[in-house]
Amino acid sequence: MVSIPRPSNKGGPAARQGFKYQDHVAVMVILKMLRDSSYLQVECETADDIVGVRLQAGETVNEYIQVKTTEKDSKWNLKESTALDSKKVDSSLFQKSLKCDIRLGRACFRIVSKRDIAKVLEDFSTELDKRITPDAATAQGTKLAKKFPKTISTMGRDFSYWADNFVWQVCGNVGALESTNLRVLSELCDLYGESPSHRQQKDIYEVFLGWADDAATADVKTAPGDKIITRSAALERLKALLTAASKHSMAFAKPYKSKPDPFLVEFHTTTEDGLLRSLSGFDVEYDFEEWRGDQLAEHLLQWLPEFCLRASEIANFQIHQIPSALAKSVSMLTQTSVPRDRLIAELILHAILRNRENSEPIACKVFYAVNGKLSEFGNAHIVQQAGQADQLWLGLSRMISTGTMDQTLQEICDVLDSTISRAALTEEREIIVTLREPHHHLPNAEEFNKALQRNAPAQDMLKVLCFPILLAYDSDALSGGYLSDYLATLKTEVTRHYSALANALPAKIQQVRVVVFLVPIESIQQLVRKFNSLCKAAS
Repeated sequence: MVSIPRPSNKGGPAARQGFKYQDHVAVMVILKMLRDSSYLQVECETADDIVGVRLQAGETVNEYIQVKTTEKDSKWNLKESTALDSKKVDSSLFQKSLKCDIRLGRACFRIVSKRDIAKVLEDFSTELDKRITPDAATAQGTKLAKKFPKTISTMGRDFSYWADNFVWQVCGNVGALESTNLRVLSELCDLYGESPSHRQQKDIYEVFLGWADDAATADVKTAPGDKIITRSAALERLKALLTAASKHSMAFAKPYKSKPDPFLVEFHTTTEDGLLRSLSGFDVEYDFEEWRGDQLAEHLLQWLPEFCLRASEIANFQIHQIPSALAKSVSMLTQTSVPRDRLIAELILHAILRNRENSEPIACKVFYAVNGKLSEFGNAHIVQQAGQADQLWLGLSRMISTGTMDQTLQEICDVLDSTISRAALTEEREIIVTLREPHHHLPNAEEFNKALQRNAPAQDMLKVLCFPILLAYDSDALSGGYLSDYLATLKTEVTRHYSALANALPAKIQQVRVVVFLVPIESIQQLVRKFNSLCKAAS
């Protein structure tokens, strides 16, 4: 840190009232310092309104910055800039700027104003690194040196030197300056690999604004160190603020914005009964006449973390922790009493809902027990569709081996029938309220939130409820291997199974939407075996 020579409160606390614009200019210089490692520090109200200190080719460079906020209808002109204040010696704006040169090392000068400048002063508006001297500004410096031959800085410099090292910067009103500074701050955040929200960036900006004000109002005689903001201190504070913003963002992160690419292909769909009943068939497909069972298992493994872990856990995992997230997910599968084929069916439904409906899951539901009993509904997803009310999709999933289709369909109908009761709906709602983390989900409609309130009537759940049913089954159409027209056979097969279920649905759910997804499987046994081997390798 460079010490402050010749302590003085010139232009200090007593003159600070109403000069908040100067704080914004100070932050502008601080942000410049944070981007430029040649800077050492920024000072407020020391040798000038603001002083930026940097090293250039091993030499200290002091930039003396004056901030002018006087209000007038006219632009700044040469006459106003060189006019003496009550005929006092060296009292014009330009003379005061030159006289700030009191330190060893090179000197640069800058005036920052709200008001624009007249054409005669535009020679000074070019940044020093873009000027090639001698130029028009040099000529003006020669004239000023002749006009004020006795105006010499403490370091022995005259207006010829000043003009070659002076910039007049017009920043406009405080709103324009703040907007520019916020843009620079945003770019700075990008450089440090952070993406705070606009609100968080404004909060960070306010911290630096307050810091500039504290530095400006600090007494140079009793607390000279407080008037200096070093680059290292500014970097440390910025990083701390970005870290805090990142942690806050994680607490409200939306982890379900991204997802694996779709794998299953929808090959058949029908809708009936005023949109309350629908069928969708999904195909795993063949690749070189080989059913893609192994690839399906690998695809389902990609979904495992967001299926097994809560939203808050996913939000806190970093990219390098993905293996840990997968291992933790596999551990949860291993510890549960849910049969592995049922879990795979739940995973398939999860993947379909996420990709097809762009849903947001209420994670871990398949593992949550009430009074030692797991819910039949292993999936719960929030679905938001354009032009429709927000919906809660409670999913039933079954993996159906050869010869057990009729029995399984009856079990599903029994579950649905028993669910339409106050006790069952209240229990399901309690599970969802317990597991749901609203701050990690997109905002929902008021009616949806009201239906999920613990004290709301259980029947309100029916207003937002949909039952997606996943039937993944050993397919007769696929059991014989690849046939060129297998899709036609699959359409007939899934339609038959859907009709059997639709005709058996209980009357209680007549006014509740039911969406049936059928996924023909070549061999459930082989799929489970492959999935288990992948889980073992990931654990």
